[in-house]
Amino acid sequence: MSGQKKAIGLIVNPMAGRDIRRLVAHASLQSQPEKALVAHRILAGVAAVPDIEVLLPEDRSGFFAWLQGELGLDVPVRLVHRPRTIDDTTPLWVEMLVNAGADALIVVGGDGTQRNVAQAAPAVPVLPVAGGTNNVACYLGDQTAGGYATARFLKDGLTLSQAASRAKLLHLSLPDGGEELALIDVALTRQNYTGAMAIWDPDDVETLVLAVADPIRPGLSNVAGYQTPVSFADDFGLYVRLGDDGTDVPSVLAPGLMATFRIHQERRLAFDEPIVLTRGDRGGSLALDGERTVVLAPGRSVTVTLHRDGPWILDPAKILAHLNGRI
Repeated sequence: MSGQKKAIGLIVNPMAGRDIRRLVAHASLQSQPEKALVAHRILAGVAAVPDIEVLLPEDRSGFFAWLQGELGLDVPVRLVHRPRTIDDTTPLWVEMLVNAGADALIVVGGDGTQRNVAQAAPAVPVLPVAGGTNNVACYLGDQTAGGYATARFLKDGLTLSQAASRAKLLHLSLPDGGEELALIDVALTRQNYTGAMAIWDPDDVETLVLAVADPIRPGLSNVAGYQTPVSFADDFGLYVRLGDDGTDVPSVLAPGLMATFRIHQERRLAFDEPIVLTRGDRGGSLALDGERTVVLAPGRSVTVTLHRDGPWILDPAKILAHLNGRI
């Protein structure tokens, strides 16, 4: 296996890290040249391992073709041509790269981008690299080390159990019979429209269902993270009800934005335990991984269930420790 040429699919979401939360929180926007620097650092690590090809998905705007010309590294980079009649989406890019022979994916973007990757249910493992506003689902270590570790995972023929772990997913059953999913959090909000999608007002949020509660990374998972942290490895999640009579909890809602939430009720959520979310005759909306996505009509409900059936997520520290003989 180690002698076979392998391929890494690279996705850098050109729109990640540019939502309204960064303006409200006075955080900086991430330009395309900055994203190119991130890709360059990742590929510098990949280039240190021989016989690894990098695949980029062609997009309608020409971003990835431009990125290919900006990289300038001693690693083969191939642009995978896109179906001409289909709009650009992250799930489409994942499908294109896997079909073109990618053995692993490196995806740069925030929790929303990584949720879109999970929607595609890739058959290959993923290294989600932080590149958005909220990055709970993402690797925050050195990007060059991440690229190198992913390439070594392929070159050395490590197994998934040696290099990765399976992500948790929050599955939503919608009133119309459809399905949705989230990687980190589902929020029932009082607004009955999606608007700018992102949530930055704590008074909008009524209920949280969390796969992860992280005390040190911004986003809605941070709300419960100080009191009851839940990691990716924990085989449970959290159910949180908010209300005016609750306990004040300070939270980092976005980079540079502190907010106070009032937690009325909090309890552990088991795998396969259904949670029904509804707002009666008032209606509302559901935010998935921080972005309002589903409008909930009055009297309608959504069922949320936690499973461990998401993508396989590569762990660079685990890969490099294994290669150095420490595990």
